[in-house]
Amino acid sequence: MPAAIEDILREGISEVVVTTVSKSGIPNAAPMGIIRKDNTYIIRMFSDTTTFRNVSDTGFLVANFITDPRIYVISAFQDLSPEYFRFEDGMVPPRLKDAAGWAYFKCQVGEVVNLEPVTAKTAKCTLPVFSRAFAAVIEATIVGTRLRFYKNNEGVKKIKEHEAIVKKCGSPADIEAMKKLKEILNIF
Repeated sequence: MPAAIEDILREGISEVVVTTVSKSGIPNAAPMGIIRKDNTYIIRMFSDTTTFRNVSDTGFLVANFITDPRIYVISAFQDLSPEYFRFEDGMVPPRLKDAAGWAYFKCQVGEVVNLEPVTAKTAKCTLPVFSRAFAAVIEATIVGTRLRFYKNNEGVKKIKEHEAIVKKCGSPADIEAMKKLKEILNIF
């Protein structure tokens, strides 16, 4: 079912898993925040990443709306295996197979990556249910990607605070995602 991008991405920052593809056809996935202000959409990307290189080379990305916290954790630090991806007709990068929906964007790379919506689709209808544990996994993953910027042990402390929320409120998937994050980051 086609969807209007402005109905999906609200004002502020929406956490998605971005998929891109290299010039040689290798798919990549990474969690990112799409910033919407009025009717403009941007992403701030580190220029030394595979995602940035792929967007610079191809000019497109897909924002995948994912409800599985494990995909956020794994894609933040490791390559997803090919079975996670699905190539759609007319889209340069693939989308994620398990996405509840996705938005396809043309990109203009500059100081930030400006996004121009091409199309969006809802694949699964899910009720919006807020989970503190899911949010804690996402926040811990973001902290994990930025550990090098924290002084002393502050980043690890923050991850452990988020872990306490996951232990208290989490689903089995949330708990598994947090465990995977700690394994990847070697935090015990």
